[in-house]
Amino acid sequence: MLLGVLGCSKSTDTPTLYFNSLTAGGVGLGIVSPTTVPSKATITGVLSSNIDPASATTSSILLLRLFDSTYVDMSITVSGNTITMVPKNDLGSGIYYALTFTGLRSTDGLQLTYLWRAFTTIGSFGPPGLVAYWNFENNTYDLQGNYTVSSVNDLNYQISSRKTLGQCAVFNGTSTVIQVPNGDNLVNTNDFSLSFWVKTNSQYQIDSSGNAKGQFVLGVGDYKGFEFEIAPDYSSCKLVSSYALPDGTTVSQDLSFAGDGKTGANGGLPGWTYCANLTTTGGVAGLLKDKWAFVTCTYNSTYKTGTLYLNGVLMKQQDFNKWPAGDPATTITGMKYGGSAPLQENVLAIGFFHSAGSAAYSGTSWGNYYSPFANHFRGCLDEIRIFNSSLTSVEVEQMYNLTKP
Repeated sequence: MLLGVLGCSKSTDTPTLYFNSLTAGGVGLGIVSPTTVPSKATITGVLSSNIDPASATTSSILLLRLFDSTYVDMSITVSGNTITMVPKNDLGSGIYYALTFTGLRSTDGLQLTYLWRAFTTIGSFGPPGLVAYWNFENNTYDLQGNYTVSSVNDLNYQISSRKTLGQCAVFNGTSTVIQVPNGDNLVNTNDFSLSFWVKTNSQYQIDSSGNAKGQFVLGVGDYKGFEFEIAPDYSSCKLVSSYALPDGTTVSQDLSFAGDGKTGANGGLPGWTYCANLTTTGGVAGLLKDKWAFVTCTYNSTYKTGTLYLNGVLMKQQDFNKWPAGDPATTITGMKYGGSAPLQENVLAIGFFHSAGSAAYSGTSWGNYYSPFANHFRGCLDEIRIFNSSLTSVEVEQMYNLTKP
């Protein structure tokens, strides 16, 4: 791809240093911005003369992620007339980027004053760090290609009421489950994010005493990995996760949300730094009961903060640094799977909080997969994404806005 015209400077003079070619992941970056750049793309530029390495730096070559105005860290190397730029993290999917070069010089004194090019990574919008993605378009394929479903029981599909996302998966509340081996790999990460669209169905959800039962939406090894659950009366929801301690052991903590506004300063636990107050707007049930909702949970290991969002809005945040002195939570280093067979199998269960073969809680009516009164999920799920990164509030809001009805 000939790019002699790409070396446009700010002046009207034709530049004496120009790009012969400029590609991202093998896709040419020309005047028309491509939309098929891979998420793990190396950017390569071949110029008309050998480049002075001192002019090709992270100050003169910038890759900007437009939706949140974040600059991408890159490793930049020069060999002769070739510049190689490797982003230090994957670029995500469906994301628009701007690439600029300022003040490049050749070894013989020629200069390219300025060049701007843009591209979009292939696929629908998904922030960097995505490791697993199920969109349930009449199948249970992980679109990232990292995980293969081992079994599917009593699963159906229907057209989602959110027409932009096509089909969704339907769970019957008694036996439906999707099982994915090696789910522990999803937990063994410093930073973590889980997002999905959910529409609960509260009908016929009765426990052994005739009362409403809770709903385990998905999980790996119950509290020894992670699980997301909704209370029987829809008054709260929570993510339970297992975290790594410095001595190699694990500890489990809840990121729970009751919509009552309680924090460490007004009746909540010490580490609760924010809790939205939904008491005048229908509570958690007003968002989660029998209607589509977008759920996102994150953990940031740098700041030791866990965050829960509903429909792109911050609902709950906790900070392990603010737990009481001496509490193991203050020393958490990241997330870590703590389960062991036969109590917990290292299987991601979508529709329950652990695999059908896990022995934990087998003596209970609510925790035994085979019990007719178990807290199986009843309703619809769509767009399940799991990341080994901690999504920002801007990323969460963008995901919601691009997929909402």
